[in-house]
Amino acid sequence: MSFQWMDDYASGNAVLDTAKKSLFELSEKLEATDDWIALRHVILALYKEMKALFEIEEAWMREAKYAARDVHCQQHADFLERLADRSTDVGKGHMNKKAILKVMTEWAQNHVPGEDAALTRVVQPQS
Repeated sequence: MSFQWMDDYASGNAVLDTAKKSLFELSEKLEATDDWIALRHVILALYKEMKALFEIEEAWMREAKYAARDVHCQQHADFLERLADRSTDVGKGHMNKKAILKVMTEWAQNHVPGEDAALTRVVQPQS
């Protein structure tokens, strides 16, 4: 899977879009390397940046009183939980790159063009 940012993913919120692009870039790094040391750093960065992105996006939804916010936020919580579980595995010396790529692929291929696109169609960009 190629983690390629597409202009269709843009929300019009510059802060949000920059954070999302960064996650796509980190996902590409994850996919491209098998170096254990590099992977550890990328996986930790993925979790931190995903958490920060979701906080920005959830604040945007709150401000706009987005009707599907609860469902969208639950999906965020699920992604973070799955990524945290895989990060914990890495901390214990177990590398499951395939499972981490699965989480990021589901986010990039399903959540971003689906739920995030629906959010963008409803919420006026506030950048």
